[in-house]
Order: sequence, then structure tokens, then C-alpha cells
Amino acid sequence: MSSTLSGDAPLTLPNALTIKNILAVQEIILSHLADNPATILDIDAEAQVDLSFVQLVTAARKHAEAHANRLLLARPATGDLYDVLKRGGFLDEMTPDAAHFWLHQEKN
Repeated sequence: MSSTLSGDAPLTLPNALTIKNILAVQEIILSHLADNPATILDIDAEAQVDLSFVQLVTAARKHAEAHANRLLLARPATGDLYDVLKRGGFLDEMTPDAAHFWLHQEKN
């Protein structure tokens, strides 16, 4: 499970995390990252997710790291998010860091 620290700020995302609204979601995430040292994405298990969201989160993680911030998931990927990760091949041969981020698996 991802460890949280003082200053970590949750961000509840909308239930539609698809190409139709990905620019709005990007603005929400980037704004939150700019205002907080760490952002914890709260994604509903019933959220509609497509590949554009996984790409956005991947880019947002790199952005956060480049600005000495942290981006975390409130809980391991489930539902549509897990399915998109699986179909997109993101779960194949994951790095320990990626497995820790997406699935909250302990790093070895």
C-alpha cells in the first residue's frame, strides 16, 4: 500500500475518465499538483476509464516527479482502470515502481 505523509492531499476525480473529458481531468490534476506537495487520486471503482486516462496519469507521475511532488492512488486499480491496464499491456512485466503505484504491491 502507498504510504501517505503529512501534506498529502486527496483529489476525488469524476466518474468519467475518458477521452471525452480528459482535458478537464488534466487541468484538475495539474492544478492540484501545483497546490500540493502530494496528490492522492481517489478513483471510484465504478468510474469509466479508457486508455487516455492511463496515459494522463503516467504523464502526471513524471510531471510530479520532475517538480519534486508525489502522485499516488488512494487504492489499488480496480474495475475499468484495472481492465484498461490489463488490455493495454501495462500489467505485463511491470517494474516494481509501477506495480507499487498501480496495484499497491510492496517493492522488493
